[in-house]
Formats: sequence, C-alpha cells, structure tokens
Amino acid sequence: TGETVAVKVQRPDVLSVVSKDLYVLRRAAEVYQGLVDRFAPQQRTNYVALLNEWAVGFYTELDFMNEGANQKKLKALLAEQNNTGVYIPEVYDAYSTRRILVTEWIDGIKLSDCEPEEIKEYIKVGQECFLTQLLQVGFFHSDPHPGNIIRMNDNTKGEIALIDFGLVASLQQTDMDQIVSAIIHLANKDYAALVDDFVQLNILPGDCDRQKVIPLMDKALSPYVKGGGAKKYEEELKRLYGMDGSAGGNVGGFQAMTQDALTVLNDIPFSIPPYFALIARAVVTLEGVALIGDPDYGLVMEAYPFVARKLLREDRPEVQAALQQVLYAKGGMSTQRLSVL
Repeated sequence: TGETVAVKVQRPDVLSVVSKDLYVLRRAAEVYQGLVDRFAPQQRTNYVALLNEWAVGFYTELDFMNEGANQKKLKALLAEQNNTGVYIPEVYDAYSTRRILVTEWIDGIKLSDCEPEEIKEYIKVGQECFLTQLLQVGFFHSDPHPGNIIRMNDNTKGEIALIDFGLVASLQQTDMDQIVSAIIHLANKDYAALVDDFVQLNILPGDCDRQKVIPLMDKALSPYVKGGGAKKYEEELKRLYGMDGSAGGNVGGFQAMTQDALTVLNDIPFSIPPYFALIARAVVTLEGVALIGDPDYGLVMEAYPFVARKLLREDRPEVQAALQQVLYAKGGMSTQRLSVL
C-alpha cells in the first residue's frame, strides 16, 4: 500500500541473555529471602515472588504477538472511555510474528527529546490517560517512560502517542476501588483509614500495631503528598526531623530517623505484594516524567480531581461508601472536603 510503518525486530539470542540474567537474580533473591527469614522474620515480603513477577513480565515482553494484543486491547479500552488526548498506533497482525511487530508509524518527537516546557504541556493529558488505565479500566501500561511517549506532529488523532506495550498489568475491580480509597485517605492525611486500605491491599497485616504505624506513615508519606520529587522529599524529611543544619540538630534528627527506620524494619511486618511492584514502577516512572516538566509535581494531589469525578459519577456501592467516608469524616460532614470535591 506504500504506507510507512514501524517495524520492531527482536535481537538475536536475547532470550538466552535474559534467561541467564534472571537465573542469577533468582538465586540472589533466594539467598536474600533466606537471610530475611532468619534475621528479620517479622518482615513478610516474598522477594522470590517479586522476582518471579518481574521475570514473567520480562518473558512476556519477548513475545511480540502478546505485545500486539496488549496494544489493541488498551486502544479499545481507552476508546470506550472517550480518551482522545492519547493515541495508540494500529497493529498489523498479518505482518507480525513473535519476533517481529509491525505497527502504524507515528510522526513526532519522543518526550525524552523534548524540552521541559514542552513536557509540561502534556502532563495533564498523560496523567488523565494513566489514571483511566489504573483506576477505571484496570489494564495499564507499566513502563510509561519518556521514550515510550511521543509528541505527535499531527494532532488530529491525539496530542501524544503511547508505544511499547510489552509490559502491562491488570487489576481487579476490588483492587481499583481500594486504590481509590487509599488516594482519598492519603490526600486527606487520614492515616488511620489508610492503614485499613493497606491491610486490604495486603501491604500490612490486620494485626499490625496501629499506634506505631500511623505516626510513621505521617512522617514518611506527608512529605511525598506535597510533591516535588526526591529532592523536596529529602528537604521535608530534614525539616520534620529537625535536621536544620546545626550540629546538635543534625545528630538528634539523624538518631530519631534511624530509630524510626529500625522500628519499621523490626516491628512493622509490612510486605510488597507482587502485583503492586508493577503499579509502583509505573507510578514512579510517570511521576519522574512529570517532574521534568514541573519540579513541584505530586501525583497524589494531581490525581485527586480524577478520583473526585469518579466518586461523584459512579453509583456502585463501593464507590458510594468511599464518597461517604470522604464527606463524613469523624462523625460529621466535612464542609472543607465537600468544597474540595
């Protein structure tokens, strides 16, 4: 037909190389798991299971027929949600194999080659698309780095295009509802309720010591909610711990921070569910892209309007229960939260 297409070809022997690397990592994970089980049995993260989750992702990335299927599925799901800002290229199955993927060519510039001012223009569009994937359709791109996002020259199909669907993940409706609840509680700094969310997400056990967990959540998560990335987070932590630059303040603050870290490691049996690792990867990657364009960006507060729309539009019992929790904090209606919604 003379149409220009993108052709992705798998490198020779890549399966062998990946398999060897994963074998070494798996053995290292088993050794590390043994040390954790022996010396810190209160910690419940299964590091071997985490590695297995990553391994499955790596192997599925090597199957280009699977990648093409992921691409078509997400394209259809976003179309159902009337998402017009982000375009996903067509896949040409007739010319694709497990090692060759043929897709529609996109004229444009990768965000990795754009200036920060340009990236800032597309933060809202990319954020809306990602939140739709994560909280609305339950099927999301797990590697949204700037090389996989293209600023399109032709805006008739969308403002930016998303490519490379080798690594994706799925969420059940119950998990999506729980993440929505966690965002609400995190944005409102309701850490007592956030503990319940973490229990439901299998990050914390039901019998955890809440008197210890809640203050540490406040210290660890409040700086993150404010946004600004790692640098701002570090500055806020130093302020919280009184590490103000004076010798005495630095020593005392460091001791307090060390004590809190030891409490987390020794007394709080948290775990990282394997499925949550891919969510965290996607969130960290996307937030990193946004921080290039906006150094004060914070995903939690930026996601709140999306969550608010979801709460006000949907009539499912789970969503209405979350809305009730927002509006009726501590026994009475919160006019401040209502105005924010």
